Amino acid sequence: MNDNVTNMEDWPQDVRDALVEHEIVAVTSGLSDMRDARALLDAMVPGRWVCLEWGMASAHNRAQFHALREATGADVLPFFVARDRAIGGLPELREYLGARAVAAGAHRGSRGDVESSSLSRPVPDGSAPILQVLGYAGLVPFLVLGVGAWMAQPEWQAFALEALAFYGAVILSFLGAIHWGLYLADRSHRVGPLAAPVWAVVPAILAWLALLQPLPEALMTLAALFLGVLWVDRFSLRERPLPRGYMSLRLVLTAGAIVSLASGLAVIMGSTD
Repeated sequence: MNDNVTNMEDWPQDVRDALVEHEIVAVTSGLSDMRDARALLDAMVPGRWVCLEWGMASAHNRAQFHALREATGADVLPFFVARDRAIGGLPELREYLGARAVAAGAHRGSRGDVESSSLSRPVPDGSAPILQVLGYAGLVPFLVLGVGAWMAQPEWQAFALEALAFYGAVILSFLGAIHWGLYLADRSHRVGPLAAPVWAVVPAILAWLALLQPLPEALMTLAALFLGVLWVDRFSLRERPLPRGYMSLRLVLTAGAIVSLASGLAVIMGSTD
């Protein structure tokens, strides 16, 4: 998408007309989910934005959208434009309005105004202790089962190893569900070429298939899945306003899970020697 379109002559006439009286124009298909965007725009630019609904059943509207896409690179709806640029989807709208609010606050020289405007948008928080507390608490069963399998009696050893595999599958399902939640908040969220809800169920399905294998192969597959899910999230969430330190926490927790699964696998390999 072209973030700094200056030649508005190429934009559809309806958009240019709307920008004469409004600072921001939202283009939707009529089926687009505008709830979050509407709340944000009403809070940040009340009365200074307008929504254009282009139902795709109309040939005229399809031509309008094609012209907008050619001029700005628009590929999702809702799509937002301002007088000075083509903004993009909802994530770009949040960033654009946030930058405007900070710039306006700096121009007024009022720190209180900046702090007030920043409350209207999500800000990455470096102090999110609940994430660390719950994250490390979720690692405890991995460590207990992975290490405990070395010290348990044979009958309890088998229980610990199976419980380790089942718990790994549960956590993988939880990690996939993160993207389901993000999609509910932002319908434009995608994971690579996949819609977010599609990817959200992939870790759960793969984890279930892993459990259908013999235990050694199941533990190896689960460990590989944890690494793969982390890799996907590092790329798909890099533009998200996450709490600072979130991906570093994920790296530590993933390493702990993989080491615990590897420990369980080592117990099995040692008992077969």
